[in-house]
Amino acid sequence: MRVSSRFVSGVLCTGLVLVTVGCTGSTENPFDALCADPVVVKCDPVDGPLSITVDAAAANDAVQGFAGRVQDAVTQTQREITLRADDPSAVQLDPEVATTPKWQFTLQPGGTDDALAGVLQAAAVPGARGVYAGLGWPSAEAATLDDVEPLITALSSTTLFADGGTFTVPSLRERFRLVYVPAFTTLDGVRAVVSVARDHPDAEVLLEAPTAGPNQPTFYVAHLTPDEATELSARLSAPEMAAASVPGAPLEFVLTSLSEQGTDSLTGTFGGIAG
Repeated sequence: MRVSSRFVSGVLCTGLVLVTVGCTGSTENPFDALCADPVVVKCDPVDGPLSITVDAAAANDAVQGFAGRVQDAVTQTQREITLRADDPSAVQLDPEVATTPKWQFTLQPGGTDDALAGVLQAAAVPGARGVYAGLGWPSAEAATLDDVEPLITALSSTTLFADGGTFTVPSLRERFRLVYVPAFTTLDGVRAVVSVARDHPDAEVLLEAPTAGPNQPTFYVAHLTPDEATELSARLSAPEMAAASVPGAPLEFVLTSLSEQGTDSLTGTFGGIAG
């Protein structure tokens, strides 16, 4: 039996993937026009981007409007895409690792670009980079340990970081991370954490807080010597350290050291306050 080419074309057009020959439905790649937009610096990969880099100097209104069009394409194609803007002042610590962007935002099928406005607002704060909003706490990167407290103070006035956020500094291996939750930790606590990181450059210094349920943080310091752990425990337990926590929610610490006998941990609270 002879089958007409029109019939074959019609059958192919009803499949999950539309072919370009003989189909009446639109098969135009929505990203062709998007990647040609004036705000775009780079689409990666070009034919079906997973990441789109936009001009860091572009006006927020232009970026927000572009993000809305990308969101439509994301929902149409059911593929997640990350928008980002490069930070021209970022230093590349490892040639095989991309530099920290000025900001980054992920668009998901069926989602919205509403939260991007908060990311752009936060990224406009002097000294802020690596601004990201996704699952969990929003995050940002300070240039150095000395810049952590000023950046926290500045970003706390933005919508995105009003309830807290994660703050890091550039390093080849992540050894410093501070989750600031103003409902539980004071700026005195921030200064104390930064001071520990500065005094113990080989240690891993983490102030962690869960994103669900009670957000009360815990302070972890690892890779100490036994003597360092003992000295630091006494330092954090001193009465003046009580100012690190808000009343009624003492900040707990866990200090880990390694000796010939194995791993040891010292626990306590800032200021020696009973929990």
